[in-house]
Amino acid sequence: MQINRLLVLLFFISGSVLAQNYPDKFTAIEGWTIEGEKQFYSQDNLYDYINGASDFYLGYAFQDLWVVDYKNQAGQLLTLELYRHSSALQAFGIYTEERPQTTEVLPIGAQGFLESGAIFFLANDYYVKVYNGRPEVPEVAILAFANKVADSICSGCGLPDLFNRFPAQGRVNLSERYMPENFMGLSGFNGVCTVNYELADETFRLFVYKENDETCRMIMEKYFKRLDYKKKLKEKTYTFDDPYLGKVSLSYKKGMISGILDAKNPEAFISLLEKM
Repeated sequence: MQINRLLVLLFFISGSVLAQNYPDKFTAIEGWTIEGEKQFYSQDNLYDYINGASDFYLGYAFQDLWVVDYKNQAGQLLTLELYRHSSALQAFGIYTEERPQTTEVLPIGAQGFLESGAIFFLANDYYVKVYNGRPEVPEVAILAFANKVADSICSGCGLPDLFNRFPAQGRVNLSERYMPENFMGLSGFNGVCTVNYELADETFRLFVYKENDETCRMIMEKYFKRLDYKKKLKEKTYTFDDPYLGKVSLSYKKGMISGILDAKNPEAFISLLEKM
């Protein structure tokens, strides 16, 4: 009986592995053919591939990873890594964690960059990496390959829409970030977009959060409670002296919270919030 149960268990395990089919859109990259076995990783075994960084990726709602080698007619190899996350914002979050602040961005997918001969780019809910092999593929060819992969995911895709809300004045280049959880130390304040600013000899951050209004109200009221602020929540901009964060300006509108952090005088930049 125990042997039969073991056989049944092995059948289901093997079936679940076999059920993972490589997406068709990546099987026909012009000029390239798949070489060797395709590797698949889920949330349960990502550590087998990137042991030291798996928890980091899981923190951005990692879903699965394909690692696949491609060969061209010249016999040159590239390795494609396709990290899929639960949303474009989560993929953006992990991408920006690894994107250098001073890099030159490339128009691949939503955005990409080149580093040490490898290409990294964002395309919808995918964070994609393309590594060179031996013999080495010329840069123009690896860029062309990356663009073909990006086009197979999305045509004309851009950065997540929430970042379009941030005003251009004083905006620091490549400072956009996505905070997946517990922003400002508030449990449940998850999925906040931030951008750094430099204006009037001050360096500070703007942030925006969009969610159903019930959740927005809950977060605002939780923050009021932390500061022992007794007044009823209204649609307006508040400025507080936070014992942990310093001066904080928060603007609440139905279904949205925005704010200013790290400024010595946030009231001077309230007009930026009004543009969001």
